[in-house]
Formats: sequence, structure tokens, C-alpha cells
Amino acid sequence: MGKVNDKTGTLAFYKNTKWDSAEYDDVKGTVFGDTAIATGGFKGKGTDAMGKPFDNNERWTDTWVKMPSGKWQCVASQATPIKM
Repeated sequence: MGKVNDKTGTLAFYKNTKWDSAEYDDVKGTVFGDTAIATGGFKGKGTDAMGKPFDNNERWTDTWVKMPSGKWQCVASQATPIKM
């Protein structure tokens, strides 16, 4: 089952997670003017805020937009679990 998080929920999740390992692989990016798409894989192990252990393997896609200030901002992110 999927879950949608807003910025507050996402930050709270990462703040309250204890990570044993985290690894990104196959990271690629493509720029289209002031928009960029980044994709990759992620594997992470640890314990969530409720004390439950997890072992995640997922593919992700982030969409970035170059803001008027010149800084890049992630405006959308998606991750899909990969079953091994």
C-alpha cells in the first residue's frame, strides 16, 4: 500500500528514523531547460520511529525546478518498492 507525505511528514519521518545503512545507485539526471528529472535506486536498513526494523529497496524519481534565485528545488518525489 502506498503513502503520500507532505513536506512536514517527510521531514518528521527522516528525523525519527535510525539508519544502519543507506546507499544510492544508478543515479541519473536529465535537464530540460529550467526543469530536471533525476532517477535512481535506494537501499536502506534501520529502525523507524515506532521501533520497527525496515529493509527498503526502491526506485525513485525526483523532479527539480530552477527557481528565479538560480537555486534548484525539488518539487515532486516518488519512490516505488522493489521486491527481490
